[in-house]
Amino acid sequence: MLAKIYDPKLVEEKWIDIWQKEKLFDMRIDKSKKPFSIVIPPPNITGALHMGHALDDTMQDILIRYKRMSGYNTYWASGTDHGGIATQNVLEKSLLKEGIKKSDMTRQDFLDRMWKWYDECGSTILNQLKKIGCSIDFSKENIRFTMDAPRTLAVNTAFKELWNKGLVYRGERMINWCPRCYTALSDIEVEYDEEKSKLWYIKYTVENSSEYIVVATTRPETMLGDTAVAVNPDDERYKKIIGKNIIIPIVNRKIKVIADEKVEKTFGTGAVKITPAHDPLDYEISQRHSLEMIKVISDDGRMINCPEKYIGLKVVKAREEIVKDLEAAGYLVKEEPYTHSVGKCYRCLNSIEPMISEQWFVKTKPMAVNTIKALNDKKIIFYPERWVKPLLDWLNNIEDWCISRQIWWGHRIPAYYCKKCSSAGLVFNEKGEIVKVSIKAGAKPIVSIEKPSVCPDCGSSELVQDPDVLDTWFSSALWPMSVFGWPKKTEELAYFYPTSVLVTGYEIIYLWVQRMISSGLFHMGDIPFEKVYIHGIVRDKHGQKMSKSKGNVIDPLDMMSKYGTDAMRFSLTIAAIGGKDIPFSENSIIGGRNFINKLYNISRFIQMNIKDDETYIIDDDRLDLTDRWIITRVNEVADEYRKLMDDYMLSEALDAVYGFVWDEFCDWYIELSKLYLNGDLKNHKMGVILKVFGLSVKMLHPFIPFVTEEIYSALRKKFGDEAKFLVDTRIKKINDLKDHSSKEMMSILMEIIKEIRTLRSEFSIHPTKEIDVNLISKRERISEISGYTDYIRHLAKISKLDTLESFNGGKSIKSVAGDFEIYVMVDGDIDLDKEKKRIALEIEALNRSNEKWSSVLNDKEFLNKAPESEVKKVKDRLSENSIKLEKLTKMLGGLN
Repeated sequence: MLAKIYDPKLVEEKWIDIWQKEKLFDMRIDKSKKPFSIVIPPPNITGALHMGHALDDTMQDILIRYKRMSGYNTYWASGTDHGGIATQNVLEKSLLKEGIKKSDMTRQDFLDRMWKWYDECGSTILNQLKKIGCSIDFSKENIRFTMDAPRTLAVNTAFKELWNKGLVYRGERMINWCPRCYTALSDIEVEYDEEKSKLWYIKYTVENSSEYIVVATTRPETMLGDTAVAVNPDDERYKKIIGKNIIIPIVNRKIKVIADEKVEKTFGTGAVKITPAHDPLDYEISQRHSLEMIKVISDDGRMINCPEKYIGLKVVKAREEIVKDLEAAGYLVKEEPYTHSVGKCYRCLNSIEPMISEQWFVKTKPMAVNTIKALNDKKIIFYPERWVKPLLDWLNNIEDWCISRQIWWGHRIPAYYCKKCSSAGLVFNEKGEIVKVSIKAGAKPIVSIEKPSVCPDCGSSELVQDPDVLDTWFSSALWPMSVFGWPKKTEELAYFYPTSVLVTGYEIIYLWVQRMISSGLFHMGDIPFEKVYIHGIVRDKHGQKMSKSKGNVIDPLDMMSKYGTDAMRFSLTIAAIGGKDIPFSENSIIGGRNFINKLYNISRFIQMNIKDDETYIIDDDRLDLTDRWIITRVNEVADEYRKLMDDYMLSEALDAVYGFVWDEFCDWYIELSKLYLNGDLKNHKMGVILKVFGLSVKMLHPFIPFVTEEIYSALRKKFGDEAKFLVDTRIKKINDLKDHSSKEMMSILMEIIKEIRTLRSEFSIHPTKEIDVNLISKRERISEISGYTDYIRHLAKISKLDTLESFNGGKSIKSVAGDFEIYVMVDGDIDLDKEKKRIALEIEALNRSNEKWSSVLNDKEFLNKAPESEVKKVKDRLSENSIKLEKLTKMLGGLN
């Protein structure tokens, strides 16, 4: 017998343990079945999972469970990601609390601590995945890690294959540098924030002349590294000055005025300073004009190669001092407020510094060609499809990928250097550790999957590995292959690759999704997945991104503990519509919890009305209107459910079953069935209830696995199922019944009952007070419902129901349901005159409100300046008012 009250914690712990002990989710190769595989986007080992993980993992679990219940051989490959910069930053902060600085440690000592961190946090994350209900085999041998031995072999092999094809190189390019993390970043690891700053207008004097040119800049500190001032060749203001020398203030160095079409005539004064070493556009212009590059900002964000008074100053401080000196010397023309986009490190959120640096890069354009073709040929289908176009646009303009990082935690680049042959290009620290490599200075890389025993040129055994590590996304790009053992030709790789679907958020389409596609096509000659299901970001109730600094973070573990995992899964899924962002709050989960309790209470109701030694089978000869209706409806819902699930419309599929179970099955069919549970129709009626509820439980299982498994285990035999667990059942219609006439009749009856209930509510007639009702319509319509008036009496709490062709009069309140006029007789219960006045006043107030909001919407200035959200609020208010007006007008007309 099910417990009286549903306890999510007890139920969840019970089934997590049983599922794992029964090995329900382990990998099995069964060539008689079609495989359906998913690889988990591996969470970083940085600590706890967040709401984004909860959503992402719930979606994957839904698909795995549904496909298994559809007859597929399913497998969800799981594991964790080493996380690179993110994880290193977290450990550094943790060490600082112990009074330990990374700079005081050897690389190996730090890595030893890092592996200890992995042992602790990796298991924590896996336990959290269990709590979410993920149908994953959590045995140790089944969990991958992006830095375990098989994945390391995959990384080194991939690097070597790219090197052999000339697609990996080391060279100098403009890169994004994080002075805080002390490493290079790829372009798509830079996040941009709008910042309020200033635009400074600075005079550069023309050599041997009283003339000058004014440039506008947001970064006066970089003027110390200027090597030109550029203007647009079509700008009439500056044509006479092009080619002349001008003098940089403060450093008094000569540079030329050059003409370049990239210069915007409308920005500032139309003349821009060119600092090739510290700005991507300036670097691009410098390449066309063969300009010198002068680096004035160091790797730690301090000034170098400049007048002594600025050397060693942090960038912001140097900016302040230089502006003061420009003003004092008369070179500062003016300054004005200016808001512009500033690049931030995606991990530490410090401002990045664009600079020229020697790094390792992947040539992405040649690889993008095959990715573009695969997308255009629809070899990979995106849900929603709208994400394909921006991805194609991005791929058509892709830049080389900077893959080297100057950190310790990650895959060391599999390039080695002979201490003798490469001595000029190698830099070691006082601990004897290699810290820097320069091919430009003479280092010669030996790229190898494993460390070579000797130098191929001189035979020396003194070899050192490149100190840099690979971007964490390099190993992640290989994930769909490496989880199945690539580069080894394993049986699971042959069976499960390409995987069936990737589930992920839109924010990492460029960071991860496109790189997996390119890597799969290059290394395997095949796509990594057939479909991509894109969901939105979980935001707070106001649509803002959750962050600790804003104090709006919702912890999924807290929500699961408070309301149950199923309630959280339900609420996340129902809100995840069409890949849009999800506004979420604690209140969002309450609806999910209520539905879970509703399901459980239905199960308890069923158990209280059945006996172990009796059978409950549908008797086709005794099917009445409500039976034919509910069976028709559950069959329709099952068809709709399958179509929606197969089209990856998970929210809509859940909503269809949820609406059916609550609104039709519980509120109508079960309530009407109670009329027969004390008579000879009981076993038949319970047979219908069990079949309909059993199918509903199966459809709901992928979404809310714990409560449905608990219900199924208690009622499995009565449902008529052999399978021990829900994932091994099949979602099949009860039969082929399609009785449209029963749907039409039930629709009429339900509308009549709803209208009577509405009248009760609007005029404050107590729900339990029995009332007299006259139901008026044509003779044939009265005849049609004559056999079902007991349903109306029962659910509308009516003591006397008269079905007539015309109303005989009397004090009443009136409503209409289709072809039927409904008169609720009120006698002295309601003061009709008072009610008429009340409703008339409400109508008057709503009309005034509509006039006000309509005038706001007709105000062009408001429409042009107001945020879209504010305009929507006004439109929504007008719409709500209109609905209320229609309802009140109808009520007023129904008072007799």
